[in-house]
Amino acid sequence: MSKEDDGRSAAGVRILSEDDLDEILTKELGPRAADIILIPIDGSSPAKLPFSWSDAKSYYTQFCRSGNDCDDGQFDSDCTHFMCHGLYKSSVTVNIPAATCASGLCVRVAELAAAFKNSVKKYSNVRRISALADTREGDYCFVVSWFGLSKDHAMALAGSITADGGNIYGHTANRCGEYVKLTGQDIVVYRIE
Repeated sequence: MSKEDDGRSAAGVRILSEDDLDEILTKELGPRAADIILIPIDGSSPAKLPFSWSDAKSYYTQFCRSGNDCDDGQFDSDCTHFMCHGLYKSSVTVNIPAATCASGLCVRVAELAAAFKNSVKKYSNVRRISALADTREGDYCFVVSWFGLSKDHAMALAGSITADGGNIYGHTANRCGEYVKLTGQDIVVYRIE
């Protein structure tokens, strides 16, 4: 199979298939993978997930250099923790994380990725992005090829992703809208509209 045939761009960035993601999340999380979902912080069950990119972005720009609005501050591997605090500021959380910070928010990449994946089926305003050209600021990106290794990663996009990479908000290697190279990575991208 050529790189073009498997969805990989000329530079090697590939949006992972749904089946491949299912396999990875099931391996990482077991049967829990199907039950983890994003929910409104008020516990309601609406057709649309409440979300404000401006509220999430405000959090990301305030804390992107360091720290979090959390008693735990910033972990050594803090990407999911940072993303979940931004989601919380926009009224969204993960329903059943196995590990949490002092604020009760999800801290594991695979759990956050599963929550986004499962939310596509529940909410009319959550969708998976299937092409790099369709990505934009405010999308949530998971580097899937790192799952199970020491470099699992979740980030919010500060713009679209090109064949080489894109600008992101993220922690662990703190980014405040700076460019990151994603060459050779398998990714999954979601949007809450």
